[in-house]
Amino acid sequence: MFSKARLLHAIAVVFIAVGGFGIADVSADGPTCSANFGIATHGQHIIGDYVTGIGGIGGPLSWPPKKGVVGAANKVNGGAAVPGGPGPGFHFSEGFAPGASFCVDSRSPGLHILP
Repeated sequence: MFSKARLLHAIAVVFIAVGGFGIADVSADGPTCSANFGIATHGQHIIGDYVTGIGGIGGPLSWPPKKGVVGAANKVNGGAAVPGGPGPGFHFSEGFAPGASFCVDSRSPGLHILP
Protein backbone atom coordinates (compact mmCIF):
# COMPACT_ATOMS: atom_id res chain seq x y z
CA MET A 1 0.00 0.00 0.00
CA PHE A 2 0.96 3.61 -0.50
CA SER A 3 1.75 5.78 2.44
CA LYS A 4 -0.38 8.87 2.88
CA ALA A 5 2.52 11.10 1.76
CA ARG A 6 3.12 9.07 -1.42
CA LEU A 7 -0.59 9.10 -2.24
CA LEU A 8 -0.76 12.89 -1.84
CA HIS A 9 2.36 13.23 -3.98
CA ALA A 10 0.78 11.08 -6.72
CA ILE A 11 -2.41 13.15 -6.63
CA ALA A 12 -0.40 16.38 -6.88
CA VAL A 13 1.49 15.04 -9.92
CA VAL A 14 -1.81 14.19 -11.64
CA PHE A 15 -3.24 17.66 -10.94
CA ILE A 16 -0.11 19.34 -12.29
CA ALA A 17 -0.15 17.18 -15.42
CA VAL A 18 -3.84 17.83 -16.07
CA GLY A 19 -3.37 21.54 -15.40
CA GLY A 20 -0.57 21.70 -17.96
CA PHE A 21 -2.79 20.22 -20.63
CA GLY A 22 -5.55 22.63 -19.69
CA ILE A 23 -3.26 25.59 -20.35
CA ALA A 24 -2.69 24.41 -23.91
CA ASP A 25 -6.45 24.44 -24.50
CA VAL A 26 -6.79 28.14 -23.72
CA SER A 27 -3.89 29.28 -25.90
CA ALA A 28 -4.39 31.47 -28.96
CA ASP A 29 -5.73 29.84 -32.11
CA GLY A 30 -2.88 31.32 -34.15
CA PRO A 31 0.36 33.19 -33.74
CA THR A 32 -0.10 36.58 -32.14
CA CYS A 33 0.57 39.62 -34.32
CA SER A 34 0.74 37.55 -37.53
CA ALA A 35 -2.48 39.01 -38.92
CA ASN A 36 -1.43 42.60 -38.24
CA PHE A 37 2.28 42.79 -38.92
CA GLY A 38 3.07 39.72 -41.02
CA ILE A 39 5.30 38.22 -38.35
CA ALA A 40 5.16 34.63 -37.17
CA THR A 41 5.31 35.43 -33.45
CA HIS A 42 5.86 38.33 -31.09
CA GLY A 43 9.32 36.82 -30.59
CA GLN A 44 10.20 37.61 -34.22
CA HIS A 45 9.64 41.30 -33.44
CA ILE A 46 11.72 41.13 -30.26
CA ILE A 47 14.64 39.22 -31.83
CA GLY A 48 14.52 41.10 -35.13
CA ASP A 49 14.05 44.63 -33.87
CA TYR A 50 15.64 44.72 -30.41
CA VAL A 51 18.15 41.88 -30.18
CA THR A 52 19.69 41.70 -33.67
CA GLY A 53 18.58 44.93 -35.34
CA ILE A 54 17.95 42.93 -38.53
CA GLY A 55 14.28 43.86 -38.47
CA GLY A 56 11.40 41.68 -37.35
CA ILE A 57 8.42 43.83 -38.32
CA GLY A 58 8.80 44.55 -42.01
CA GLY A 59 12.35 43.26 -41.92
CA PRO A 60 14.15 40.35 -43.50
CA LEU A 61 14.54 38.22 -40.33
CA SER A 62 13.05 34.79 -41.07
CA TRP A 63 11.33 32.88 -38.30
CA PRO A 64 12.68 30.93 -36.64
CA PRO A 65 16.05 32.54 -37.35
CA LYS A 66 18.58 30.39 -39.15
CA LYS A 67 21.39 28.96 -37.02
CA GLY A 68 24.05 31.55 -36.26
CA VAL A 69 22.12 34.62 -37.48
CA VAL A 70 21.41 36.03 -34.02
CA GLY A 71 24.96 35.46 -32.77
CA ALA A 72 26.51 36.94 -35.91
CA ALA A 73 24.33 40.05 -35.72
CA ASN A 74 25.16 40.56 -32.05
CA LYS A 75 28.87 40.15 -32.79
CA VAL A 76 28.68 42.88 -35.45
CA ASN A 77 26.61 45.13 -33.13
CA GLY A 78 28.80 44.47 -30.10
CA GLY A 79 25.73 43.13 -28.27
CA ALA A 80 22.01 43.62 -28.51
CA ALA A 81 20.86 46.27 -30.97
CA VAL A 82 18.70 47.86 -28.27
CA PRO A 83 20.07 46.57 -24.93
CA GLY A 84 17.14 45.86 -22.64
CA GLY A 85 14.67 46.77 -25.39
CA PRO A 86 12.54 49.87 -25.18
CA GLY A 87 10.60 48.38 -22.27
CA PRO A 88 7.49 49.61 -20.53
CA GLY A 89 8.64 53.21 -20.47
CA PHE A 90 8.20 53.29 -24.26
CA HIS A 91 5.38 50.89 -24.98
CA PHE A 92 3.08 51.55 -22.05
CA SER A 93 3.53 55.32 -22.01
CA GLU A 94 2.20 55.32 -25.58
CA GLY A 95 -0.91 53.47 -24.38
CA PHE A 96 -0.10 50.10 -25.98
CA ALA A 97 -1.14 46.86 -24.29
CA PRO A 98 1.91 44.88 -23.11
CA GLY A 99 3.71 42.41 -25.37
CA ALA A 100 1.79 40.37 -27.90
CA SER A 101 -1.49 41.23 -26.15
CA PHE A 102 -1.31 44.43 -28.21
CA CYS A 103 -2.35 42.33 -31.23
CA VAL A 104 -5.19 40.33 -29.74
CA ASP A 105 -8.42 40.76 -27.86
CA SER A 106 -7.24 40.37 -24.27
CA ARG A 107 -7.96 41.87 -20.88
CA SER A 108 -4.59 43.59 -20.74
CA PRO A 109 -4.88 47.33 -20.27
CA GLY A 110 -4.04 49.56 -23.20
CA LEU A 111 -4.52 49.78 -26.95
CA HIS A 112 -5.27 46.56 -28.87
CA ILE A 113 -5.29 45.91 -32.60
CA LEU A 114 -7.58 42.96 -33.20
CA PRO A 115 -6.63 40.52 -35.99
